[in-house]
Amino acid sequence: MTTLFITGTDTEVGKTVVTACLAAAFRARGQRPRAVKPLATGSPGPGEDATHIASAAGHDPVVFACFPVPASPERAARQANIEIDDDGFMNWMRAQSGDPLLVEGVGGWAVPLTQSITVEDLAIALQAPVIIVSANRLGMLNHTLLTAEAVRDAGLTLAGVVVNNAMGEHSPLQQWNIEDLRRWLGPMTPVVSIHSIDDANQASEGERIANAFNL
Repeated sequence: MTTLFITGTDTEVGKTVVTACLAAAFRARGQRPRAVKPLATGSPGPGEDATHIASAAGHDPVVFACFPVPASPERAARQANIEIDDDGFMNWMRAQSGDPLLVEGVGGWAVPLTQSITVEDLAIALQAPVIIVSANRLGMLNHTLLTAEAVRDAGLTLAGVVVNNAMGEHSPLQQWNIEDLRRWLGPMTPVVSIHSIDDANQASEGERIANAFNL
């Protein structure tokens, strides 16, 4: 395991939190993780997400491009009158390495990154095991199961699903969602839930996720 790809069922579901936790955990093990946000939107560069995960990994932010408009990278680049060069982007991405390399996607699985590359295409090019992050709220079963199916149909390994309980209103539905996910995904796909995470428990929560996913 040299690369992990962290995707989500949507935007704002906790991908950055999970990526940072894993980076902190691997760093605590004495490894040298590298946490990369290839493309980011919604802020000046390098962006809050890239900065947060890089801090957890112990290095400077690593991002190919960051655009101020909060939209898909393809659209945000277009609004900035910039066309992302596919070959340049993929060559940059393939040049990244770490122990391990953690790659955080943008939004969900089908989000366009360039005029011809989606998040799925990037994950396929990297041939990395995929972690899905899902916010535990009404509708997450549909979003998570569809994403898991797409990951598997792409021929990639689904390392596991992280269910973010901090994103929805606490109710019996949250436990039902976890139970139903485990039943529908099957015993070979670990499902781990997380709650509120801060710097104090970031590494320990990351270790718990890594152990559950046998990383």
